[in-house]
Amino acid sequence: MTGRGEGLPLLDTPDSWEDFVSWGPSSALPAILREYLPRYRWFGDKSRQIDEVRIESVLPLEVGKNGPVFLCVLSVTFQEGGARRYFLPLGLGSETQSGPAGPVARIPSVDSAVVVDALFLPETGNGLLDLFFPGEDRPGGIRPVSTPLLPGLLDSRPLAASPRAFGGEQSNTSLLFGRSLILKCYRNLETGTNPDLEVGAFLAEAKTPAPIPPTGGALVSFTPEGRSLTIALLQGFVENQGDGWSFLLGRLEEIRSRGVLEDNDAGVARIARWIGTLGERTADLHQSLGRDPDHPDFAPAPLTGDDIDELVFGIETRHERVMRMLAKTRPVLPPGLQERIDRFSGMAGLLGRTLVSCRRAGRGGWRIRCHGDLHLGQVLVTAGDDAVFLDFEGEPALPIDERRKKSSPLIDVAGMLRSFHYLVASSRPEESDERWERWLSAWLPAQSRRFWESWRRRMDSGTVRLLGEEEPTNALLTLFLIRKCLYEIEYEINNRPAWIGIPLEGLQALLEGKGPGGEDGSS
Repeated sequence: MTGRGEGLPLLDTPDSWEDFVSWGPSSALPAILREYLPRYRWFGDKSRQIDEVRIESVLPLEVGKNGPVFLCVLSVTFQEGGARRYFLPLGLGSETQSGPAGPVARIPSVDSAVVVDALFLPETGNGLLDLFFPGEDRPGGIRPVSTPLLPGLLDSRPLAASPRAFGGEQSNTSLLFGRSLILKCYRNLETGTNPDLEVGAFLAEAKTPAPIPPTGGALVSFTPEGRSLTIALLQGFVENQGDGWSFLLGRLEEIRSRGVLEDNDAGVARIARWIGTLGERTADLHQSLGRDPDHPDFAPAPLTGDDIDELVFGIETRHERVMRMLAKTRPVLPPGLQERIDRFSGMAGLLGRTLVSCRRAGRGGWRIRCHGDLHLGQVLVTAGDDAVFLDFEGEPALPIDERRKKSSPLIDVAGMLRSFHYLVASSRPEESDERWERWLSAWLPAQSRRFWESWRRRMDSGTVRLLGEEEPTNALLTLFLIRKCLYEIEYEINNRPAWIGIPLEGLQALLEGKGPGGEDGSS
């Protein structure tokens, strides 16, 4: 269609699209991508000024209806220093196939298509999935990695269904094949062992099924220096009602609209049951991750005083950074948030005393491989109201070696408890509703306690003993909750300043001796 792509950057090409490997890296495209990348939610460096984008490597995939798709690894450097790699396959397609960020550019010599993010072209997903099959011709720089579950998953591949891309994910783009397979394509690439693949492969070997989707394998690329980059993970699809966040938010909205705020109400009882199940499944996950005493990367290790000192030092360092960021952000915030920041600033001494107390008390227990970034958005609610966990990449801001470190399973418990607080904050209507607010104020501590007690009972009855006595366990939970709140404050300053009040409120309540849900006590 002539006249398409009005307003798009022009990409003049010295040769045909098929020869992109030879001309693409030295063309105007890297400069175009400098403006294009920040449009995506998965671009995790929006707060940094891009200095340069380079196309580090290009691998052709001969699948495109309008010519090949090119699997590009981009090197993005920043004005303040540092660099990241991003994965952006490029192909020719219509504007309607361009994904949430829109088309990249138009080529004057091509009338029928524009340059798009090729993960939104169905043929790209099919071509990537084909690379897992034995005997398939593959680009020289890609190698499939498999688990024992791969053959069964490939047998379930729908023959006719075109993959459907999910474009709204925070750090990845997933392709759904019918109702059987998901290919999760990573956007931010890091060298080394991918924790998502590593955990999935470990649990694929387990005799007792773990509460995660079955992992079949991954596609691995390589840097010019020969270091591995995991670009995609293949998993089985789990029939579900959405993630835990959308499930609970939707049920709470239904409860409020009905106005029946009683524990014996069917809707109230249903979400209470699911939260109890979530606590049990979280414990099941931790039991599965700590089951092998001989595996060098997964064997439980004692939680030592040095480990706790390192945790506290990290909290102190992050607190100092957060205070500098809050001071810089405060002048542009509404008066109510300014007052909350001022109140928090006056609690530095209380924070220090809390850290000293928890450091002394929090001895005992074990470190294992954990989820590392657990919240309600990382859990699927199955068709039968069960829970399955996703996305074992760990905390996005940490380097990959840090994300692979063992930790107390309480790091995951703290993440989920903080997610309940965010859920309640998001359930408050803009207009005043005192009855609903009172109900939420009682519901949050009750359900936080339900999750905690369900998890603790399941852990205490499990075959793998990972926790210490009650007092040190509670002290450790407090440390991880403080750590998580500070992480959230930093995240909100960089991404959603209007939400700063949520983690500030949680941290202030915690320092005042209230539990993670606002109740008295830490458990």
